Amino acid sequence: MASETQLSGEQLWRASLPLLAEKVSPATYDGFLTSAVALDFQGDNLTIGVVNEFARDWLERHHSAAMTECVREVAQRPVNVNVCVAPETLADTKTETPSEVPAEDAATGVETASDPAPAVQAPSPAATPVSLVPDSTGELRSFPLNPKYTFNDFVVADCNRFAHAAALQVAKSPGQAYNPLFIHSASGLGKTHLIQAIGHSIIANRPDCKVVYISAEAFVNHMISCMRDNTIDRFRQNYRSVDVWLVDDIQFIAAIEGPASEEEFFHTFNTLYETNRQVVIASDCPPRHLQLMNERLRSRLEMGIVADLRVPDVETRVAILEKKAQAEGVPLSRDILEYVASKIESNIRVLEGALLKICAYASLNDQEITRSLVEEIIGDYSTSTTERRISLKEIVDLVSAELDVPADDIVSKKRSADIAWARQVAIYLSRELTDNSLARIGEAFGGRDHSTVLHSYNKVAELIEEDEQVLWLINDLKAAFE
Repeated sequence: MASETQLSGEQLWRASLPLLAEKVSPATYDGFLTSAVALDFQGDNLTIGVVNEFARDWLERHHSAAMTECVREVAQRPVNVNVCVAPETLADTKTETPSEVPAEDAATGVETASDPAPAVQAPSPAATPVSLVPDSTGELRSFPLNPKYTFNDFVVADCNRFAHAAALQVAKSPGQAYNPLFIHSASGLGKTHLIQAIGHSIIANRPDCKVVYISAEAFVNHMISCMRDNTIDRFRQNYRSVDVWLVDDIQFIAAIEGPASEEEFFHTFNTLYETNRQVVIASDCPPRHLQLMNERLRSRLEMGIVADLRVPDVETRVAILEKKAQAEGVPLSRDILEYVASKIESNIRVLEGALLKICAYASLNDQEITRSLVEEIIGDYSTSTTERRISLKEIVDLVSAELDVPADDIVSKKRSADIAWARQVAIYLSRELTDNSLARIGEAFGGRDHSTVLHSYNKVAELIEEDEQVLWLINDLKAAFE
């Protein structure tokens, strides 16, 4: 690592972010840490500026030790991290939020910025949905939305196309057909990006809507604080009057207070749902796998659209790295990009963190990035993925039972309307849920060529965005494999 004379406060903070991404929740990382700026670095003290008092208090109470540990690891010496409120400094470095949601995005990968990013980014004023006030008042708590997490910056691929389509529909018509929307995936595959994109879009197009984005952990901590300060009635009144409620990391809802937190969450959720307010929830697993004691809550979470995001293939991961490297201004060879993409399979946040680590090393040491150097820098990153492998036969059998079309007909050359539709649905699911190539899928469905398979897939994908019944059909079929 570079000597201390080479490190500015900004360099030290940015080089520490990839390490912090692995120690804190996505809501904290995306909402507070990536928008923080290094204000001063003198001696053994690094001062970080954040957008408001809530962000400062949250980081100091919950993540002070993690920030100090990561900064010290990068600096290679003892450094104390101080956090202060600096909204003026952050406003000077803000990034504009797109005001419109495109009808259709380019399809090459998953979340990554489409344009080169500045050295520091922070939420614009429009990106902070509600004012933040101390716990004791019982007022709303909301994390600021990350300005990079918009639909414009979410690149669509087969691994996330269904979830993206559902999120777009919610953004266009909140509180109507797709309520609640439950998005789940393993860590780091884009669910936080999608739910924040919904928030950005609604804020831009419906400025009168009260949009709140919060993690389940922060919701429970706020509830405990208000119970202690005897302001729980105001807490309930405020949360149950929002128009759009975006809740991240719901898997932690019972981790702090158990049944009490589940019950409070259930009644808030129920009130919003019954009054046609939109609820969007993100989790690391589907509703049926959540460790909940409240079965009423579980059934409520399952009654809407449940969309998953899967691990992208290696070509998509290379595309993500290529764009990220361009945004950082660090040219990397195709060989290096492919090595990093093959090394890290199952977490896009870790993938991007590894690239940032490489870029930081190059910047701090003014050293050429070679394959051997990259192997040394990211040698301890995991390569494993635990996704369940679903067979084509399982998909055909499920579609056969659901649409009442014989399985043998679905994989035959017959072309009647009902058989063709069942086949298109099965092909769509095969492309979404398995790693089989277009050629392999075509072979399994009556020896069809890859262009026919792609046509079938695209046909169903288009209908999902246009036809509510088709979206619900695919939602229910995919749920059977969770």
